[in-house]
Amino acid sequence: MKKASLFAGAAVATVALGAVPAFAQGGPFADVPTDHWAYSSVDKLQKEGIVIGYPDGTYGGRRAMTRYEFAVAIARLLEKIPARTDVDTTGFVTRTDFDRAIAGLATKEEVEQIRRLVNEFQNELTTLGVDVDAMKRRLDALESRVAFIENEMKRVKLSGSVNLMARSNFRRGNSGSFVDYDGYTINTPRQRTGLFGDAAGTFADSRVLHDIDLDIQARLSDTATAKLKLNFGNYLPFLTSVSSFAGNRSGDGVRQAQEQSVYMAMVEAPVRLPGIGGVNLAAGRVPVQFTPYTLKLIDVDSYFNNDKTDLGDVPVDGIKGTFKIGPVGITALAAKVDPIKYVSNNNGELGTDEPVGYSLFAGAGFSPFAAGNFAGTGSARPRQSSVSPTANGAMGVENIAAIRATLGTGRLGTFGATYMGMAGRPASPFSPGDPFNLSDFDRVYVWGADVNGQLGPLGVVASWTESITSGQGLDAFDNETFRDEDNEAIDVALSYSTGALSLTGGFREIDPFFAAPGYWGKLGSWTNPVDITGPYVKASYVLGSGLTLAGEGHFYEGTGDSVGGLDENDKVRNFKLGLKYGLTSASAVDLGAEWTEYEFPVGGTSRNPREIFYNIGYGFSFNPSTSLKFLYQIVDYDNDNSGFDNRSGDGSVAAAQFSIKF
Repeated sequence: MKKASLFAGAAVATVALGAVPAFAQGGPFADVPTDHWAYSSVDKLQKEGIVIGYPDGTYGGRRAMTRYEFAVAIARLLEKIPARTDVDTTGFVTRTDFDRAIAGLATKEEVEQIRRLVNEFQNELTTLGVDVDAMKRRLDALESRVAFIENEMKRVKLSGSVNLMARSNFRRGNSGSFVDYDGYTINTPRQRTGLFGDAAGTFADSRVLHDIDLDIQARLSDTATAKLKLNFGNYLPFLTSVSSFAGNRSGDGVRQAQEQSVYMAMVEAPVRLPGIGGVNLAAGRVPVQFTPYTLKLIDVDSYFNNDKTDLGDVPVDGIKGTFKIGPVGITALAAKVDPIKYVSNNNGELGTDEPVGYSLFAGAGFSPFAAGNFAGTGSARPRQSSVSPTANGAMGVENIAAIRATLGTGRLGTFGATYMGMAGRPASPFSPGDPFNLSDFDRVYVWGADVNGQLGPLGVVASWTESITSGQGLDAFDNETFRDEDNEAIDVALSYSTGALSLTGGFREIDPFFAAPGYWGKLGSWTNPVDITGPYVKASYVLGSGLTLAGEGHFYEGTGDSVGGLDENDKVRNFKLGLKYGLTSASAVDLGAEWTEYEFPVGGTSRNPREIFYNIGYGFSFNPSTSLKFLYQIVDYDNDNSGFDNRSGDGSVAAAQFSIKF
């Protein structure tokens, strides 16, 4: 809001003092040196719209002023201070109402400037007949009221973002379909030819999307705050779900109707609980995440930047408390996940217009590679998430209770431990005759430990996590544990930085039946890979002049822990290379490629199907809150006669995004 003027109405552009008595320029009214602080104070008030003029009605700092001129100017200024400052601001709901309520008041800084001038020229003001003591009391009252009003102005804050996006899919050559980086099958559009008459269908399958977030933060009391995120647009309907890969990204089945939702709505307040002490509580629709291997939202859209999909926070309806027991920080959570629009709709409670079946998934009933569900002897390569009802018989989470403890140890870093219990809807009925299918579970438990610290010059990030499934099986009174082996994830990494070079080396082993509702990365179009073990390396180097080179290499083989899964002879290799060049301080070009190759025997012959994604990107920042980005991606897949994925399709994706934050 434009700074409020000290004067009512339009705030008088200039205080013309008019003619003054012909006092001599000596004695108590001697000249004020031009380096006196009063000049800067008057100049600041003038710039803020509170202007003091010379006796001849001008002001511009072009000549020295006498103490008499200062005193006359200040006296006339003081006459404008309202005697009544008890303006009622309760109940105002519009900016216009609020502006009208505080008209005639100033900021605390402006009041302090005036107070300092009064103190400096107190004798001269007294000579002019000003009741300085009464005026000081009026300034005290005004300052108190201004402080209250400024706090009222902070009571409600509005912010948000506007994202305007466009995406176009098109096939290359004779490809009928291809798989994009998020693992979606991009089918041939209805228009056989594209915008330029080409058989590849350029811009024939395009979408224009918009996503508007309105964030409202209101101070309910001195300690309680309400936060609300309202979403408008067709971007979330396009995604269908932020927690799982659902819906379509091409063809006639794409959802793009305009919808609105309450994405977040919570109240935060500190309370004191017996036996615990101070607790920071958050209740309502609360965002929550713990670690990549326990609880973190997957990124279902790699083509656009959006906080709802990129930050990893899972929206849940419940209560979250954070507190400390000695040096240990505790976060406790009790929440319901289903139904929440765009997060979970297990049973269709959200209505007939909302797709059924998307959810936050956890648990494993069978290996994603068993019986051709994913790859190996099957007909489809690993893509999208390993944790889903179709991939591994995962459960749709409906309720969750969790606790996480962290201990900071200074130089050694932070140690953490997490325990989560989840209940939900089984993916399929129990099949006693099928040794590969144990998906009739309705509970999943995840626990683990992690460390993030420093060991001499080396950074250390390590975690161990386990997930088990439990259900009643054939006997309604038998609390049988279905899966409590081959369900762990271990990830250990060491990092080192010196000058422009950063290096990371690690090892991870993720069992075939590990299935937590987290997000631990991608290998090409495969999200949350499992049944793998092996090392990985990462490196980045700043070449100078705005040029940065980064790369990764992952070298995995199968664990051999599940029938029909990957064994030691099955290999997965993944390489990433990126080059970023800053054209200017506000613009940059990104060039990148990701290459994933699988190696496994087919009929006694080793086959090597592989997928490659080439990326060309450009970004420009108009200012810190406004940006424009372009991406062109080329998709190249070779099946190598393996039956790994019969699509063998090549294609491209073009994307553009204009973002404003306010």
